[in-house]
Amino acid sequence: MKLEKGEISSSQLMFLIGAFIQGGLLSVSYAYPISKQDTWLAEAAALIIGLLFALVYIALANKFPGKTLIQIHDLIYGPYLGKLVSLQYLWLFVTALSAYLWFIGDFILTYMMPETPMLLIMIMFTFVCAWAVREGIEVIARMSIGSVFMTSFILILTFMLLLKDMDFNNFLPILEVPLGELIQSTHIILHVSFSEVIIFMMIIPFINKPNQTKKSVLLGIIIGGLGLIIGTTRNIAALGPLSTVVSSPSLEAVRLINIGKIISRLEVLVAMAQILLLFIISSVYYYAIVLSIAQITKLRSYKPLVLPIGMLTMALAFISFESKIQLNYTMRYITPVFTMWFYYVIPLISLLVAKLRKLPK
Repeated sequence: MKLEKGEISSSQLMFLIGAFIQGGLLSVSYAYPISKQDTWLAEAAALIIGLLFALVYIALANKFPGKTLIQIHDLIYGPYLGKLVSLQYLWLFVTALSAYLWFIGDFILTYMMPETPMLLIMIMFTFVCAWAVREGIEVIARMSIGSVFMTSFILILTFMLLLKDMDFNNFLPILEVPLGELIQSTHIILHVSFSEVIIFMMIIPFINKPNQTKKSVLLGIIIGGLGLIIGTTRNIAALGPLSTVVSSPSLEAVRLINIGKIISRLEVLVAMAQILLLFIISSVYYYAIVLSIAQITKLRSYKPLVLPIGMLTMALAFISFESKIQLNYTMRYITPVFTMWFYYVIPLISLLVAKLRKLPK
C-alpha cells in the first residue's frame, strides 16, 4: 500500500533540495574557526564531493524506481538484514532532527525571543512542522519554492548593500590554513550541508517524472551550494577574522548594513529566512522519520505517528544537548565521523550488492 498519495514535480524536488542545503548556512559556522578565510574553498570542495555522492544516491533510486530507502534496503539485503540497516538510518534521522530542533530553539532564544523558555519555542516549532508533515510532502515542497526565492533575494540584496563595508583582503592569504584543517572543514560542511541529501531517497519515489530525478537533484544541490558560497563570501569579506568567533556570522555581517540610517536592521529578514529554511529541513526529516517507521512496521498510514514522534524527538532534543558548546563540539568532531558509515559506505555497498545480485530481478 502506498502511504503517500501525493506527488511532487521535478522543479519542486529541485527547490526542496536547494532550500534544504541553503538552510545549512548557519551550520557552516561550525567550520569557520577551522578553515577561517578559506571556508569558501572548503564549501566549493564539499559541493563537488557532494555532487559525486549524490550520483550514487541517484543510481540507487533509479535502480529501484518508486521505492524509498527503506524499501530498497529490504530488496537488497532481505527483509531481516534490510530492516536492521533501515533501523540504523531511522536512528540517524531522529538524531539529526533532534539536533535541528535544539538548534532552532537556541537560535530563536538567542536572537529573537531571549525571555521565552527554550522548551516553549521548541514545542511551537515542532507543532508547526507536525502540521506540514500531516498535510503531506506536496505542501512542504510547495513551501520550499517560496523559501528559495525569498532567501536568494535576501542573500543578493544584503551582499550588494554590504559591498561598501567589504574588504576582500580578508581572503588573503589564500590556502594559509594547513591542508589537514582544510580537509576537516570540508568534511564538516559536506556532512552538515550536502551528504544529508540522502534523506531525499525517502521523497524521490513521489516525483511525477522519474526520468528527471538526476537533473532535479543535481541542480538543487548546485543552487543550495552556490547560496552557501555567496553567503560565506559575504560574511568573510564583511567581518574578516570576526567571522570565526561569532555564533552567527550571517546575522553579524548583515547588522553592519546602515545606509543613511534608513536601511538598517536587515538581520531580522535574514533571521526569518533562516527560520523558514530550518522549518523546511526539519519538516523533511520529520516526514522521513514517520514514513520510515510506517514502512518498517507495515502501517496503513503514517499520520497517527506524527504527533507522538514529534513529542519524542523534541524530548530527545531537549535532553541531548546541555549547551551550544556541546552541540558545536558534537557537530565538529563526532557526527562527521559517525555519519560516514551512513552517507558514504552503506550506499556504495548497497549499489555494489544490487549490481552483483543483478537486482531488481
